Amino acid sequence: MKLVKYFLQKKQVTILLMILIIAGGLFSYVKMGKLEDAPFTIKQALVLTPYPGASPSEVQSQVTEVLEESIQSLGELYYLKTENRAGLSKITVYVKKEIRADEMQQLWDKLRRKVNDVQSKLPAGAGPSVVNDDFGDVLGVFYGLTGEGRTYRELEDQAKLIKNELLKVKDVAKVEIYGTQTPTIDVSVSPSVMARSGITTADIAHAFEGQNKVVDAGGFNAGANRIRIESTGNFYSLDDIRNLTIVSRSGEHFRLADIARIEESYQTPASNLMRINGQQAVGIAISTVPTGNVVDMAEAVKLKVDKLAESMPQGFELASIYDQGYESAVANEGFILNLIISVITVVAILLFFIGFKNGMLIGSGLIFSIFATLIVMLSSGIALQRMSLAAIIIAMGMLVDNAIVVFDSALVNMQRGMRKRVAIMRACSSTAMPLLAATVIAILTFLPIYYSPHVTGELLSSLVIVIGVSLMFSWVFALTQNPFFIQEYVRRPRPEELTAELFSGKYYNHFRNSLHWVIRHRYIAIGSLVVMLLLSAWSFKFIPKVFVPALDKQYFSVDVWLPEGTNINETDKLVGEMAEYIQQQPETEMISTYIGCTPPRYYLSNHAFGPQSNYAQLLVKCRTSKESRQLNALLQDSIRLKYPEPLIKVNKFELWPLSEDMIEARFLGPDPAVLDSLVNKATEIMRRNPKVADARNEWGNMALMLRPVYDPVKAGELGITKAQMMQSVKSISDGTPVGIYRDNEKKVPVLLKSEGYDITDEHSLGNFYVWNGERSAPLSQVTERIETTWEFPQMRTYNRQLSMAALCGVQPGHTMAEVHGEIREEIEKMKLPEGYTFFWDGQFKDQKEAVQAIVKYFPLAFLALVVILVALFGNFRQPIIILCVLPLSLIGVAVGMLLTGFDFGFFPIAGWLGLLGMIIKNVIVLIDEINIQRRDGVLPYTAVVEATVSRTRPVLMAATTTILGMIPLLFDIAFGGMAATIIFGLTFATLLTLFVTPALYVLFYKVKIK
Repeated sequence: MKLVKYFLQKKQVTILLMILIIAGGLFSYVKMGKLEDAPFTIKQALVLTPYPGASPSEVQSQVTEVLEESIQSLGELYYLKTENRAGLSKITVYVKKEIRADEMQQLWDKLRRKVNDVQSKLPAGAGPSVVNDDFGDVLGVFYGLTGEGRTYRELEDQAKLIKNELLKVKDVAKVEIYGTQTPTIDVSVSPSVMARSGITTADIAHAFEGQNKVVDAGGFNAGANRIRIESTGNFYSLDDIRNLTIVSRSGEHFRLADIARIEESYQTPASNLMRINGQQAVGIAISTVPTGNVVDMAEAVKLKVDKLAESMPQGFELASIYDQGYESAVANEGFILNLIISVITVVAILLFFIGFKNGMLIGSGLIFSIFATLIVMLSSGIALQRMSLAAIIIAMGMLVDNAIVVFDSALVNMQRGMRKRVAIMRACSSTAMPLLAATVIAILTFLPIYYSPHVTGELLSSLVIVIGVSLMFSWVFALTQNPFFIQEYVRRPRPEELTAELFSGKYYNHFRNSLHWVIRHRYIAIGSLVVMLLLSAWSFKFIPKVFVPALDKQYFSVDVWLPEGTNINETDKLVGEMAEYIQQQPETEMISTYIGCTPPRYYLSNHAFGPQSNYAQLLVKCRTSKESRQLNALLQDSIRLKYPEPLIKVNKFELWPLSEDMIEARFLGPDPAVLDSLVNKATEIMRRNPKVADARNEWGNMALMLRPVYDPVKAGELGITKAQMMQSVKSISDGTPVGIYRDNEKKVPVLLKSEGYDITDEHSLGNFYVWNGERSAPLSQVTERIETTWEFPQMRTYNRQLSMAALCGVQPGHTMAEVHGEIREEIEKMKLPEGYTFFWDGQFKDQKEAVQAIVKYFPLAFLALVVILVALFGNFRQPIIILCVLPLSLIGVAVGMLLTGFDFGFFPIAGWLGLLGMIIKNVIVLIDEINIQRRDGVLPYTAVVEATVSRTRPVLMAATTTILGMIPLLFDIAFGGMAATIIFGLTFATLLTLFVTPALYVLFYKVKIK
């Protein structure tokens, strides 16, 4: 106890350190980063490879399979999922959960090398592959640019000007533009004109290449000078293209404008579209640097945007779609308010129990612990966000536990007549090691969460660190600042104020009598608790299981899937009607729509879909979070009734990444037809359950396809090759590339399109004239037949096996765990053909992995806990007593969940682990006091009773401060379940500490009862 004595003697040093802690805490709060939610790493990357003209099966076998074979040699690989669509391979690479954030970039570099190594093995026309390793980057400040009467070209140009200005803003890391359209130069020509003129697409492409190619013309020497010769004739305007001379194979010359119509356009079909309140728009998404303060960055961006808005041309308008800085500020302000309320509550409880002055002195230790924790958070790069602030609130009551025990022990020693310094030193020396062991154990209970390799471990890592650091500081200050304040500000009782019996009075006597009764009837009491424990375990079946709760935000999203094969313009049209319907609701403030694929990841847990023409997402912004909940509930049913054709999912914002749907029964095997049959059976089982919503096949519906079967004999007689035939067909709507037009830094494709044809079926397609430059003929004359057939527009694989899943959601008012439990057995009993396998994917798999990740390190934490307890008490019986008390805490947890109606999930589990640490701490202090009294010669039974009575006030104070300090979190949608777990669990656990622990002690030690 030399350290305690040093701080008591060196007043100036003690005061200086306390001032530095207060100043450092205030400085840290101002300087530290502020975020909405704790960051975590999306351990996925996308590998995208184009293969124009290939069917989904060709993409899968010729491109995806080659890339997967190379990627699977990554030692860090967890599994691969692929989505193969016509002309595009999309591989999602999932790496092992154990990989930490600082290792990811090196891993993505290895992945990129693996992908690059096999580019030469891809078929002609495929690639190059693009590795998107910033898939998980959050661009949390998202603006939309609209321009009434403006073209996409003008919107993009204005967005680029804004981007260049925003990149100059402090702490801006990256700016992405979303929703721009690929410009094209359309050369529209009639096939009959092509046939008459004898011009082929190759002739036009050759003319473009010859004139638009940048050629080094060299130079010449003129005396001492070297004069460069610049080549001219490149395309700088549409007129240059119109004047291009085309030479046919017969040697005739044609001006391109004489045989074709040339105009600026955009690529069709579009890959994605964006609208704000119905107006066409482009998005501007901004991310902050890793060490930056998103609140300050977002505010600086807003100031810059407001300034730019003043100088923008008329018609342009910038709208804030999602502002992570504002959301972070609101979240932080709400938690700071809760924190202040918690501090006031804790101090008020102390004042009630121990008087104004003593309560303020103990409460001051709370402030020092929080400020010292802020200093560590700043130095460790932990920002103020939902998890770290919640950690401080969760630890709030525990932060005064150590100080309460030391303070109360010192007061009791002085009441017994000891001198102040002796009383303080005796209190510190007798409680230091038990409190240290109890504090370390309280921290150890969170160890399984911290070391969890799952995303939940990373999500809650800051919570665990902050709780651990703050609890250790509370122990340090309990033995330094707390004794110093006792010495300086607590008056030692005068001799006449000393009482012969310290723990006497009406309330103490009532408690003694109750304790005597429980100990005498210990078998009945313990047996009753065991029965209650069994009943509580049984009652958990009535508690809804939701692994991670939704957030309470003024935003929500709506995902829409039309039937596969739907044109993106039709998707745009229908979603526009839906957006207009939602806009008419009084709660709606703004609505933005994204057709074809999801927008940039403006919120970390967003799921990414697309590119696919039948998909769209609507982001709805309401005026308040309450109105958002109301409108969300309204749309769950009404929008489905109004628009029955598409699949519609009305979502809430979640704390962690969502899967494609809540329940996914995944089948693997070699034959798509067999997989389809199995999935149909599983889907039928899902649909029979009234609690299931939107049961469907992951691959979607089959889509119509026209297949011209090339006839080499008939086509050979006409001199038309297969390539010429397909180029002609492509020119009908999409256009055949024939050249590049350089528009400043852009390479604008020049597309040859056929005029005057409207293809609706195989008959009209058969009448379309294809050409080879010398002659033309209807498509039907160069083909065996034109088939009308059906195909899956996508093929998916899982770890290089064809994979198809039956997906479904759940009806409002039900949970995934509830519905999954009802359909699980029947689906698992399905008989699978040889070579086919099945497993549960999606949220069930994620939750199972999260629980396994916690359980993985639980034995280590438990072993460390047992070692500390045995080392502290020097025997086995007293640690066993403590361990017997712990399971009984579930009684209070079950009661709390049932009374409050919160869902039981990951956060309540984390709260229960923390609760175990609190219980152990109180029981350690109580048993240690029993041991002290027995060593002082007190009779065993008297020692048990009087030790319990003497610890009643500190145990009640510690429990009450923790319980009431947690009340503000009860109203937080994310942490309400955790708060309820701790509040009700600790309330019941306090009774266990004061009644059951003495009864167990008497039972284990066979203490003779008076």
